[in-house]
Amino acid sequence: MFIFDPNRFSIKSFFKAVALITRIPVPDKTFEGNQSNLSIDWAYPLIGLLLALPVYFFGLLLLSFSFDSGLVAGATIILLIMSTGAMHEDGLADTVDGFWGGWNKENRLEIMKDSHVGTYGIIALIFSILIRWYCIKLCIDQNLFFVAIITSCTLSRSFMTFYMWATPCAKKIGLSANTGRPDDISTGLALLIGLITTILFLGIKSLIVLTLCFFILWSAKTISTKKINGQTGDTIGAVQQICEVCILCVISL
Repeated sequence: MFIFDPNRFSIKSFFKAVALITRIPVPDKTFEGNQSNLSIDWAYPLIGLLLALPVYFFGLLLLSFSFDSGLVAGATIILLIMSTGAMHEDGLADTVDGFWGGWNKENRLEIMKDSHVGTYGIIALIFSILIRWYCIKLCIDQNLFFVAIITSCTLSRSFMTFYMWATPCAKKIGLSANTGRPDDISTGLALLIGLITTILFLGIKSLIVLTLCFFILWSAKTISTKKINGQTGDTIGAVQQICEVCILCVISL
């Protein structure tokens, strides 16, 4: 029988999640004591909010000085990439390289582990950055900058957790394997945060966004299971990137 332990969802677990998927400094006490009972996956959408707010206010500052919306959109993407150390972009590039550059599971995983980026990965990154830049620019022009940044950063990370819960690990070692499968409560909490944020800011448009994200989740689970028998840290990053791109596309319409 599962017993809810509030200590698993403490501020300490939040800081541990921040340290894992961002470059934001956290208190040294975060890593003291027993870490085994901490759940961090629930916090991913909140981290998206943490990343989005300062980026939004910086964008507002640039706009107040009459910077072009295209430049502000570019600065937004650069800041988001810097704040995560390009972790999710790296996952997207490695996933595309491995899935469509390898011939079998072992070969694909080997390619994904390689630090070099191949042609497929470069093309995926170019498309991801260009589409996000264009959509954010359109959102700024339509006074939807706040909605776009908050929703895309939050919901895309909710589906990171959902994907980790829905898809078994492909390897016994690595970031995803070390983190482990999120439990039902962590997954539900992460989804709830993303759903509330999306519905609050997008209204009826949230139905399109959520349908699209669930389709991405199903597709990612199906393809990654077929290609490498599960998920890795790279495929989790790829899911975040694809969801973010699609969310921005819908909002900018």
